[in-house]
Amino acid sequence: MRAEPRLLVPDPLTTGGSVVPRDDQRAYLERVMRLRAGDAVRLFNGRDGEWRAVLQPSRTGLRLAVTECLRAQREEPGPCLAFAPIRRSRLEWLVEKAVELGVARLQPVETARSQAGLGPIRRLEAIVAEAAEQCGRLTVPPIAGPVRLARLAEAIAPPLVVLDPDADRPLATLLAGRTTPCLVIGPEGGLDADERASLAATPGVTLACLPGNVLRAETAALAALAVWGAVGRVG
Repeated sequence: MRAEPRLLVPDPLTTGGSVVPRDDQRAYLERVMRLRAGDAVRLFNGRDGEWRAVLQPSRTGLRLAVTECLRAQREEPGPCLAFAPIRRSRLEWLVEKAVELGVARLQPVETARSQAGLGPIRRLEAIVAEAAEQCGRLTVPPIAGPVRLARLAEAIAPPLVVLDPDADRPLATLLAGRTTPCLVIGPEGGLDADERASLAATPGVTLACLPGNVLRAETAALAALAVWGAVGRVG
């Protein structure tokens, strides 16, 4: 049996309600998935859980009639990921996979060695939405506005864990049984010496390492989330 496609929608979801899909969603259902009237789709909005809906013809071409709740809304606790923007293709890959790995918030950070801008935020938001649809999440992590690294501890409640290859404490040891932190990933080339020293002296901030090879920024981010999923995740 073919899996029912999932769509993120802004509409309230309740029994007997209906949703008119966007043009791109309608094209996806009709042309890519080749669905027809009577076929089922799963809908979620980040607030009301996951619902089954049935495709029905309408004067506008297509609507989704909401029929039953499949999963009640629940919290999906996860770490914030604070990251320095990197080259576009790698940034988009990082964002997509971070959503799949359970990140709760994406926080861009400006650092001394940052070489790339964040780019169009709407493009990244679309990637977040598609990743949430694909991986079965009920929540959609927001992308916050960029902040300077020096102000990060003010913007994000501690604890903050900064990935630093020269740190003494392994990330897995630090995360085991602890409160979910904000994971901080530096830019390509890493944080400079002044930034590392300032962070190390900031209350609520800890430097930790991923033992082994030196990783690219996007690989380090996903490795850190995987470690959290393995040893720090609860539920």
